Amino acid sequence: FQDALPLAPSASNVYEFSPEELVDKALHALQEASIQLIEWKSLLHRRMGVPVIIKDYHYLVADEHLELAEKIVAHGVGLPLSLPPSLLLNTGGDFYAKARLYRLTRYTSVAQAQHLALYPASIASFAPTDLALYPRLTSLSHPLCENVLVPSQPAVYTSILRMMRKYTRFAPTRVMLESDLSELIGYNLYGLEDGYVDTDDDELCEELEVDRRVEDAVGIVQEWRAANQLHDGPDGDNDGDGGWLADALVDIVSGKRTVEDVPWA
Repeated sequence: FQDALPLAPSASNVYEFSPEELVDKALHALQEASIQLIEWKSLLHRRMGVPVIIKDYHYLVADEHLELAEKIVAHGVGLPLSLPPSLLLNTGGDFYAKARLYRLTRYTSVAQAQHLALYPASIASFAPTDLALYPRLTSLSHPLCENVLVPSQPAVYTSILRMMRKYTRFAPTRVMLESDLSELIGYNLYGLEDGYVDTDDDELCEELEVDRRVEDAVGIVQEWRAANQLHDGPDGDNDGDGGWLADALVDIVSGKRTVEDVPWA
């Protein structure tokens, strides 16, 4: 990673704090400016049971507040803006192209650098009714920022499906979304400890009660559908599309279709 601007000498001591402490300081400064953060990606997936390693801290910010948020994090907190290398842009697509990446470590290598990643909220298109305040996931005993907005579980799935439909079949962003969706279904809906099971291994499937897990997961999705929690639009409406999102999620969870079958641009 390269810094967009040289690190100011006055900010050279910023890395006396741990990455998690720096995230806490940044989130607190943003909330003090009445900018709400929406938990996203790795932190959100961990909350939903995916055992992801937290390397970067991803949050959504309302589009109209993003410019102010950038100024607060860069100038108020002193975190340098990083420019992602072409390798990550080519493999991660909009997850890097649309991110504002603020370096949390002295390290700048792809393997070791950690970042606070801010995105325009429009990328995920959550409706206001999809969000609720919850305690933030942190190991800090007394965080300055205690709560963040967290999307509901059905909203997470519909957001991913909507995003998938915006990209071409083999676009890197789409490929990453397919992986995210598969992991969430495996860990969150099926409750599999490894998130995946070889369905050709009949003995293992029987041991893990895969049929029951799938049946229970389909039941959960159907409950979400009945409660209109699998809406097609960010305004909470089914946008005249026949509830394709609910149909797609039911079919994928039941095994009738795969994540690769979701329509693409």
